[in-house]
Amino acid sequence: MWYLIALGILISLYVFIFFNLKKMRNVKITNCVFASIIFVCYVSLVIYVYFDAGPTDWNFLNTLPTANVSPFMFAIIPIILLLPKKIKKYFLLLVVLLIVGMFLSGIISCSYNAIIGYKFHHHFMLDYIAHFALSLWGIYLIKSGQVELNKKDALVAGSIIIGVSILMLMLNLIFNTAFFGLSLYGKHNIYNVVLTSSSILSVTLYFIGLGFVLILGYFVGYFVNKGKNKEKEI
Repeated sequence: MWYLIALGILISLYVFIFFNLKKMRNVKITNCVFASIIFVCYVSLVIYVYFDAGPTDWNFLNTLPTANVSPFMFAIIPIILLLPKKIKKYFLLLVVLLIVGMFLSGIISCSYNAIIGYKFHHHFMLDYIAHFALSLWGIYLIKSGQVELNKKDALVAGSIIIGVSILMLMLNLIFNTAFFGLSLYGKHNIYNVVLTSSSILSVTLYFIGLGFVLILGYFVGYFVNKGKNKEKEI
């Protein structure tokens, strides 16, 4: 029940902020606000789980940047803001491409815990807030004209996270680890869910899913941008 209440509150806030993004006209301050919310929530979650579960517990390991796309993105937020302009644009565009992925990840995670009747943990809210905030930031980046949504740049931006995933896969092959769940030695999972007993099939599904989410994010971003242009014409 508490997870559903939390989800209802978060979605309501998401919708409210979405329709008020155009009022946030100071780009630098707004970027810092979004980045701060995401990073502070993430770091707070990591610290809390570290002291609550310990450094070797899977709950803590799942909060690290090597766990998956979400914590990786949360961890590099401050770096993104400090990157040179020519490189920064691709990382900002990557945030845009993850609009849908981050939003759905927050909803699915919260809903799943509600369905299985998992005990409510307050620190999970930090994770959900970070997911929704990153999604909203991506929308804001479009509405504020900070990113140019073209296929060439989107391909480069998407290649960044795909490249990181491939690097994790290579490290897993060498060190028998399971970063991003991309293990070929039986430790595979997709966001902590084992969909198949085949490691190869699991890895294949992971990359197909990641590619689909990035493409979906591009098209959602395209329609958000189209809506922004229509608002200007009115």
